[in-house]
Amino acid sequence: MGLFVSLGTMFGLLAAVAAYVISYQEYRQRMLRPDQNAAKMAIEMAAITFLFFVVASVVLGFALKP
Repeated sequence: MGLFVSLGTMFGLLAAVAAYVISYQEYRQRMLRPDQNAAKMAIEMAAITFLFFVVASVVLGFALKP
């Protein structure tokens, strides 16, 4: 299971960076309300993406345990 968690963390970080870059660019191109912050919204999306990958790797670690 440790291998899955470490792989999930590594790929989670890569996916979170990609999610931040993509969502930040999309939020900047859209007309946001003055009270919305594109960087904050992109960081939230990156955090959700990272958590998804880590949780998925833990679940797969338990599911594929010999």
